[in-house]
Amino acid sequence: MNLKNYSSTVPVEVTISRIEAFLIGTGLITGIAKEYKGQTVTALLFSIIYEKGKLPLSVKLTANVEQCQEFFWIEHCRTARRNRRVKADFAVQAARTAWKLQEDWVRVETSLIMLKQRTVVQSFMSCVWDGEQTFYQRIEGSGFKQLGPPSQ
Repeated sequence: MNLKNYSSTVPVEVTISRIEAFLIGTGLITGIAKEYKGQTVTALLFSIIYEKGKLPLSVKLTANVEQCQEFFWIEHCRTARRNRRVKADFAVQAARTAWKLQEDWVRVETSLIMLKQRTVVQSFMSCVWDGEQTFYQRIEGSGFKQLGPPSQ
């Protein structure tokens, strides 16, 4: 399989702790929290400084574990000679992979910010959180009408 981190053995809790430590270490973060469903972390929420003298942006970082698990299951069904596994067998690996990819993404985006290749807003705009939905969810919900038609 030609995917990054698909065989990660790092537990989700360790990956999430690494994301938190990295973000805090950048000096850009003013607060950080976790959102749970039962005992499972479903999101990291953090406030990030985007411009001196302005209130920080709230960001909600999620990992779509269910879609990752679905991909692993479909790939297994497509390639396995004997199908003795069930979809649930892929849950832990899907969580590891999904969160590890988020860690890599955060590290790359934050490095780009620190090297002045991108602004905080450019890097995290899709994840900016207003307390109810992300910016991406808002524009997706409107059918992307806020983007306007392409200019000629």
